[in-house]
Amino acid sequence: MLVLSLVAIVVLAGVTGTILGFKVKPPLDAANDYMRAIAHHDYDDAFAQLCPANRVDESPLSLERDLQSGALFRNLEDWDITPFDVNRDGSRATVEVDLRPDDDDEPDILRIELRKIDGTWRPCGDVFGFDTNID
Repeated sequence: MLVLSLVAIVVLAGVTGTILGFKVKPPLDAANDYMRAIAHHDYDDAFAQLCPANRVDESPLSLERDLQSGALFRNLEDWDITPFDVNRDGSRATVEVDLRPDDDDEPDILRIELRKIDGTWRPCGDVFGFDTNID
């Protein structure tokens, strides 16, 4: 009986891990890629990752200007996104990003809105992929 219970737990864990991997990993990876480009000040790369709607009448220079005007992004070195920070609904996902993961005070959380467009997950929120002001 014990062996059967252990086998059931292992199978359930494997199925759950597989489902979460396919459901959560693609938007999680896209959000991390976007944040990495921003942290490295590679605004051309970050801008290229945005959905077409977020690129209309904008440029990598306007992305840089807007992000550098806010204190949260000016000295961005680290951020934290976990699989539990991903909320996916079909071809849309919201990912919460903690911009100050080592800060013991209240975390600085922003949300990246992502959409799956032509098989690729892209930041696509109100302000350069984010769902709120980035100040």
